[in-house]
Amino acid sequence: MSKKLLLFNLVFYCVLATAGVPLHAAYVYHLEAFTDNGCYHDSGDLDLYVVVSDPQPGQVDFTFHNASLIDSSVARIYFDDSSFLDIAGITEGLGTSFSQPATPGNLPGGKTLEPPFVAADEFSFKGGPPGPKNGVNPGEWLTITFDINGGSFVELIDYLDAGALRIGAHVIALPDGSSESVVTVPEPATVALLGMGALCLLRKRRPKAKNQVL
Repeated sequence: MSKKLLLFNLVFYCVLATAGVPLHAAYVYHLEAFTDNGCYHDSGDLDLYVVVSDPQPGQVDFTFHNASLIDSSVARIYFDDSSFLDIAGITEGLGTSFSQPATPGNLPGGKTLEPPFVAADEFSFKGGPPGPKNGVNPGEWLTITFDINGGSFVELIDYLDAGALRIGAHVIALPDGSSESVVTVPEPATVALLGMGALCLLRKRRPKAKNQVL
């Protein structure tokens, strides 16, 4: 995330807090490539992250952002643990169009992870044709909302930090024509704390990232 964008977010949330708008906890997790299919799997110009927030009690939003400086498109999204989540809805940002289930049904290369990444059909999502036009391209976003059953938002964050819940995505249309699979990397340490009032915006450290602001 660039310095300008980070500063804009801070000012934006301060204005909301001053106006009396309720603010909620939000945790930022970067998505790191674990495949090596081309020249861009470890490029700092490939910048993908998901913001995990609680829009209201009993629900969780996963908002996927593509802040990359290179051509790229998040074409498919996967969740590998569905023990206490039920899909509630998809909110599409400008330029994105997603539906269920994804094809293929599991994160490409996910079975090479330890433990293997396994997604159920109801927890896989795909950008509509023609790809990569309707995926999450640079500057775009997509929100997937779930109902939380038998747990809490705090417990869900604990699962993410422990790696018990992982989020994966398949990124296509890289500049060399390759594609890569990315996954959230559990890093419990808090790097930054921003906001006012009830806002807690926690960033996770992303190695190799350019323009990183701590």
